[in-house]
Amino acid sequence: MKRFLLVVALGLAGLALNAQIVRRPIVVPDIPGYTTLKGDMHIHTVFSDGKVWPVTRVDEAVLEGLDYIAITDHVDGRHMKMVNAGLFNCDRDKSYQIAKDYAKGTGVIVIHGGEITRGMPPGHCNATFIKDNDAIGDASDAHENHFDGMMAGLKVAREQGGFLVWNHPHWSRQAPNKTEWHKENGAIYDAGLMDGIEIFNQYDGYSPEAHHWAVEKNLTVISGTDAHYLLSNWLGGAMRPVNLTFVKERNTKGIREALDARRNAVFAEGKVYGPEELLRPLVDAILAVESIKTTPKKITVKIHNGTSIPVVLEKSGGEKYGYTRVLEIAPGADYPIVVTPAEYGTEFTEPSVDITYKVTNFFVDAGVPLEYSIHVDR
Repeated sequence: MKRFLLVVALGLAGLALNAQIVRRPIVVPDIPGYTTLKGDMHIHTVFSDGKVWPVTRVDEAVLEGLDYIAITDHVDGRHMKMVNAGLFNCDRDKSYQIAKDYAKGTGVIVIHGGEITRGMPPGHCNATFIKDNDAIGDASDAHENHFDGMMAGLKVAREQGGFLVWNHPHWSRQAPNKTEWHKENGAIYDAGLMDGIEIFNQYDGYSPEAHHWAVEKNLTVISGTDAHYLLSNWLGGAMRPVNLTFVKERNTKGIREALDARRNAVFAEGKVYGPEELLRPLVDAILAVESIKTTPKKITVKIHNGTSIPVVLEKSGGEKYGYTRVLEIAPGADYPIVVTPAEYGTEFTEPSVDITYKVTNFFVDAGVPLEYSIHVDR
């Protein structure tokens, strides 16, 4: 009991620290037909090997304006070791239940999840939208072999309706030399037990290999902080990586439907990764065209970025027109793009002009930036 109370005290201390932080919500726009929700799909608490109480994870989400979080404490032997040591006397769903109850009235949706933790290969996988972590953990723990244990846990998670993600395939502890698609991960995929892949994890950042696999194998791109510590201390005030989930309904059902349909993108460290059909309308929504002025010799397009997402543009329109070659429209910034014929001082001869750029911080595949254009009728 003393140990349990100590853990509770540490969790509440973390909450008190968090309460002193100024709220700084992440602002992103909706796109036509969908509402954009911001979420973190990979979070730990003291109920596995994290350092904070579940309610702190909800408070952190409120401070950053997140719409949802998934509590994904380890469901394997780690939790039971803590139970056997007298730290807890509860099942493996307790952290989710605490967070969900606390989140009522905050606007934060809490998703029921857990992380199946095995050695490489196959590594770690998150199961979210599940019902019973004890059943998943027991199935995995029944096998010494890592692959057999992972398959057993994933099968139970799938029976519960879980959304299954291969976590951090580029984690340096499990991939010290290179990021590989092992035969075991292929077998999981072939068995229909992989719905998404984590292409950004706060510990090792972005994985171009995982991003390309997502495109190649039609998997949903996923990001997660994999937070174990108090985020304000761990990230030093920096913005956490988030999923941008484009939903039809603002609820758990809507989030799940969007993830199943691959309507998810990743925003991390000033860059966005995701399917072209999502990133194109997202850039259009970020860069609001406030005015267009035309003369026979000049076109001026004023654009405004009212979001938290920067947009970096690099000219790709050839030599026909002259305009700024590289520009960054920072959050909150206005920028006038001035276009003239290549031979300065002459007049336009075409009835319309396309201003074309590559968006060098928006990627539809590993190393493949989004193409962006503004069409102007004169």
